[in-house]
Amino acid sequence: MRPISDECNRQIKKCLEDCLSVRKVASLTKVSIGRVQKTRSSMSSLGNFNKRGRPSKLSARQKQYIVRSITKDGNDNAVQVKEALKNDLGIDISERTVRRQLRAAGLVLFVKPKKAMLSERNRKKRLEWAIDHKDWTLDDWKRVIWTDETKVNRFGSDGQAYAWKRSEENLQKRHVKQTLKYGGGNIMVWSCITWEGVGFIVDVGKNMNKEIYLDTLKEDLNNTMDEYGMDKSKLIFMQDNDPKHKSALVMDWLSKQPFKCMEWPPQSPDLNPIENMWALLERRLFKNYETFPAGINDLWERIADTWYDITKEECQKYIETMPDRVKEVLKAKGSWTKY
Repeated sequence: MRPISDECNRQIKKCLEDCLSVRKVASLTKVSIGRVQKTRSSMSSLGNFNKRGRPSKLSARQKQYIVRSITKDGNDNAVQVKEALKNDLGIDISERTVRRQLRAAGLVLFVKPKKAMLSERNRKKRLEWAIDHKDWTLDDWKRVIWTDETKVNRFGSDGQAYAWKRSEENLQKRHVKQTLKYGGGNIMVWSCITWEGVGFIVDVGKNMNKEIYLDTLKEDLNNTMDEYGMDKSKLIFMQDNDPKHKSALVMDWLSKQPFKCMEWPPQSPDLNPIENMWALLERRLFKNYETFPAGINDLWERIADTWYDITKEECQKYIETMPDRVKEVLKAKGSWTKY
């Protein structure tokens, strides 16, 4: 590379310190881009050159405002922050600039998970429950029978579905969530999980009432305990606070059983490991079959076959998370957990 004069070298450095681009400096000083890049690298290695690029449009105070508007002021997205900046500070910047600043501050964008609505009373009840169970060992949790109902649709989940495709590719069968004009029907099922595996599963109909629920407990809950040869006097029965579960008819029967009943905090599906098993059931139910169920009877047969294929190790995997779930509630002071 041809040597340059000391004056030219000083000029290059001065331009670079003024944050001019390499191409601009090369044009002004009449030297090659490679020469400017070499000078720039030497300045950086000596520690006397600060790579700054284009000056930020935002002051430190304005950057703090953007972060605070998300973390403290209740704004949810870049559009809302942009409007707040314009209304409060008279600053008009793009949503892209807002997002860039949020990422620079360590915030990440994610899809909001669906969680049960929590009132202050609910939160306190959850916290009290966690405090009561903070010293429970895994052996204690092994004694619990976890129960619940869920709805299974003939054509899959009610929620959003996502898929990837190339931009130029036409929609394929795997890209769409097919629907039926009148829904296709669904089944409401009840079951339980234990440390020994899944319990009996039953179609409880679309309008399950306290009488049907009690009959389910009398038959299918008892059949599950008998199937695994469980000592009923050592078991703990868990159910949520659905009105039919807490009806006088059901509670009277439960009070006469040899097993104990667990007090359950309101709005707490995230603390019930059977919710994870329902999700597992649905994933496998619509993954393991190439075609949709021919009808409700076919759907029921698939539900039963898929449920009974779940292993006891898979049940244990989620029951083993109970100590961590309790810790999460304590850490969140009764608020939502990641489960």
